[in-house]
Amino acid sequence: MAREWTILAAIGTVLIFSGSPATASVSNSGSDARAVTAAGPVSGAERSGLDELLERSGLRVQLEGLAAGVRVQFLRGQGRISSQDRATIDRIASTNFDADAIYSRIKLEFERNLDAEKLAGALAWYRSPLGKRITALELMALAFEKGWDSAVSIERKQASLQRIALVERLDASGGASETTVDVTLSIVRSLTRAFQPVLPASARVSNAQLEDQIATARSRTLEQIRGACLVSMLLAYRSLTDQELAEYVKFVESEAGQWYMSVMNSALLVAIDVAAAATASDLATAVPQVVGDHR
Repeated sequence: MAREWTILAAIGTVLIFSGSPATASVSNSGSDARAVTAAGPVSGAERSGLDELLERSGLRVQLEGLAAGVRVQFLRGQGRISSQDRATIDRIASTNFDADAIYSRIKLEFERNLDAEKLAGALAWYRSPLGKRITALELMALAFEKGWDSAVSIERKQASLQRIALVERLDASGGASETTVDVTLSIVRSLTRAFQPVLPASARVSNAQLEDQIATARSRTLEQIRGACLVSMLLAYRSLTDQELAEYVKFVESEAGQWYMSVMNSALLVAIDVAAAATASDLATAVPQVVGDHR
């Protein structure tokens, strides 16, 4: 997945917005994803192929990074709290944003949307030498993201127009920026809704006000993330030639690539939506005093 190194930064960015709720499109995406059901039972061979595809794509490692990042950001967003409350928040976030649980939900969504022909096409890409190399580069990007600030600036200035155009196509066809924003705002939306009942009446918002805040927050965040995604991809794929990067774009834009990316994006949203809602509900019950940090 060509989006994972931007997700953690996005969560950190949006959690500091003062009570900005999540986007309506997150809810719509989640509903659409849940509404799709598999045309028939998944065969043993198809399930084995799906397991291999998710393993070769590096999904499990990426989700471990995502889960760890969410846990850190929940604690960072609380300001001065007691050690007991901090431990409670950490426990709740860790339990609900468990990487294995999120992985299982994503796999279930893939089984519901399985297309044997497109599965075979996606698996062929991830088995290829270039597919393996790109997955390795994406996982390396996650591991070294924190030390990239100066390198990112240099890479952006040196990139050719052709290179930038390829990365922009990759972002657009893979849904990296869009999904990153929706995943992030899903968490904020769940927190906002869960804490509404314990807010003073004067601090609550109407549905119309909520929608206005949603639109403003999403528009502003999407532009930020698109810029971050561009420079992060330029640096992550810097060892690829333009031809190799074009081959990656070609796969992502293919029928198999679009099936994989679209199901992955919607599945990730479903999984995060479930985890975020559970986390917010548990926090509102266990530590309602932290609501002050999300107003």
